[in-house]
Amino acid sequence: MNRIDLMRRVQMLSFVLVDVSLYLDTHPTDKAGLNFFNKYNTLYQSAKEEYEKNYGPLTIAGTNDTNSWSWIDEPWPWQREV
Repeated sequence: MNRIDLMRRVQMLSFVLVDVSLYLDTHPTDKAGLNFFNKYNTLYQSAKEEYEKNYGPLTIAGTNDTNSWSWIDEPWPWQREV
């Protein structure tokens, strides 16, 4: 999967998680909703890890710097050219 497609997948899965979390806020014991959230959370984590492995961190939480703080290096994740 290329960079654009992978970023779109991460964004799509992130949107799904926000949407289902809003549902779960009002239906916290819905087992089907919880299963849906867990399934898409796993897919999101996998896509995010793949993106960060190939193209760098999407958020500060994706950094694993040990020698210097590279998060401030430009371009920012959302500024990178395709």
